[in-house]
Amino acid sequence: MFTSAIKRFSLPFSNQKTSASGAEAAAVFAVAELERNKGGGLITRLPEEKLVYLSKVGYPLWLFSRNDLGFVFDGFGDFSYSISFLDVRSAKAFRESLEANSAPRENYVTFLSDHDNYFQQPMKEKQFVFRGLIADVDFKGEFNLYRREAAEITGQPNVALLSPALKEPAISAMLSEFEKLQSGLREEAEGLQENTRLVNKITSQYITELDYEASAAREEADAKIRAQEELVNPKINKLNKDYKRKIKVVAESFDKELERLQKQKAKTLKSIDNSEGKIKLYEHEGKAQAEKKHAIYEKRWKEKINRTKKELNGLKKELKNIESNVAKLSKQKTQEISKLNFGLDAETKFARQPLLQLEAARDAKTRVFKLETEKLLKLEKPVLEGLNKCTKLSETIKASFGGLGIRDSTLKNSTLFFVPFYTVCYEVGLERRYLFIPPSTVGSGDFSAKLKGAFGMSKIRDRLTPRFKTMTTQIYKVHGLTRQNSMFESQLNGLAQKNNLLNNGMFMETVEKGLVQLRSEGWLSNKEHQVLSSRLTVQR
Repeated sequence: MFTSAIKRFSLPFSNQKTSASGAEAAAVFAVAELERNKGGGLITRLPEEKLVYLSKVGYPLWLFSRNDLGFVFDGFGDFSYSISFLDVRSAKAFRESLEANSAPRENYVTFLSDHDNYFQQPMKEKQFVFRGLIADVDFKGEFNLYRREAAEITGQPNVALLSPALKEPAISAMLSEFEKLQSGLREEAEGLQENTRLVNKITSQYITELDYEASAAREEADAKIRAQEELVNPKINKLNKDYKRKIKVVAESFDKELERLQKQKAKTLKSIDNSEGKIKLYEHEGKAQAEKKHAIYEKRWKEKINRTKKELNGLKKELKNIESNVAKLSKQKTQEISKLNFGLDAETKFARQPLLQLEAARDAKTRVFKLETEKLLKLEKPVLEGLNKCTKLSETIKASFGGLGIRDSTLKNSTLFFVPFYTVCYEVGLERRYLFIPPSTVGSGDFSAKLKGAFGMSKIRDRLTPRFKTMTTQIYKVHGLTRQNSMFESQLNGLAQKNNLLNNGMFMETVEKGLVQLRSEGWLSNKEHQVLSSRLTVQR
């Protein structure tokens, strides 16, 4: 039984764009006869199968709408569809602990340290089980096209409708549980996003607080340094002034002596130049006297030369001593001035010691704040990475759940669709055999030109081409249901026999006309038409 709110729709067997009811009926009848075992055999004679019934049956498919998604359920959902997902760590528990430990900063740092691996731990896999849900992508695509051809059942249907074993309340209960699961996962996802926002906010606040404290400490230290500089700078200025004066005195003292030595050096160089000039002059005169054979005068000039050379050697020795004294004095000057500069540096450093201590204390305190900021960011990073990982996982789970149904905002109510298929039952003694013909396209007459005279009765099945691959697979599953589910087989036989088209005079007349059409189009030879017509007479 169905509630009054449930609308029922029947899907067409063949393409509605073609008007071929006679050809459809005749082709189905022909296929049914073709598949019937005619008996016979060379060694063991097999009994002939009896065609018990030929019936058009409607297979139930539920379409339930939830949040713009249409879920398709097999009316005889004797199978389970499971969707797996990972159980994300509780965002609520994390947030409660976060709020409890958000202040003071020390507690927050400890919280981050304790929860660095909270969202990184292995997650437990969970499953949600649907009974009878059809989630195959190809099936949903074909069914979404097929359902648009449906016509609402308002009166007596011309198809024997199978009553679904999977009832509306059971499906509604499943979807309600699924909605609860989705709602919980949505809350978790929102909680994860809120936790990310809170962690970012709290960390940012504490970093701002640390920056403010660091600035305040720096300003306080700079104020002390400036005050100390007012005391130290005058001392340093006085030291510079005193040492500048001392350096000047020392430099002037050495420069005076160096100047004296330089003058003495210049005088000695001049004397050396004079002596060397005299020697050249004396040598010239001595040479001239030698040429004149004045031995006495020549001797006198040589004596003068020897005396002058002796004086020149003394002058050169004196010059060497002067240069040595200049070098020593210059070195002493440099050393003395260096000592004074070193003394100035030492006393200046000593005078600046209070400033250096204040600057070191300032830098140390600033570094503490910097290290604390870096620590906070370092502890925050794995927590945020875990939150982001779980958020992305939640989005993946949401997307996978969305892929279970047909996305259509126009779907509002629960609907029951019936997929038509022809059921043929053969019987030999107590054994029964079934043939199921899924929704098919009735081939057009254009093919007859190519096939006239080229095929026999075994080719008549080509007149019926399955319309949908996945729908055909769905109908062929009925074979399994008849073998595994005695209640289903009993319902199928009861409905099919009650709606046996072989007992329907109008259908049989349609078949008769359709056989003529098939013969005229070349699908049947005269002999094949005669055989089928005779079988039609027998069935009547």
